[in-house]
Amino acid sequence: MYVIENTANGRYYRKLGVEAHQYTDIRYATPFSKWKKAKQKADILHAAISPIGEQINFEVKQHKFYVLKNQNDKGYMNQVSWTAPKEEAKLFATEEDAKREAKDLATAMARVGVELSFKVEEI
Repeated sequence: MYVIENTANGRYYRKLGVEAHQYTDIRYATPFSKWKKAKQKADILHAAISPIGEQINFEVKQHKFYVLKNQNDKGYMNQVSWTAPKEEAKLFATEEDAKREAKDLATAMARVGVELSFKVEEI
């Protein structure tokens, strides 16, 4: 997976909507599955900022993300949907974040009598 880093402040691009975005921590960065697509977006961001005189560059960097997979090899999406294709599953920027979420989910579900377990998988 690839992310776009704003070299001026070390923050990462996060898509909020069609035209809206922000720069944030790596945990909330928008991942791109292909380098070319991330590079195209980085070039668009640079072109939009260059005319106003800002000397900001964007770098495309490869970053490992993690997903939680259940016993049916489906990804964890959110509190409402426990299964999702890997492409739609919730991504975690660090393995520790993914493990913490898996433990929290298993603990919460055990309280209501549901046995649930996930394994962490790097994508």
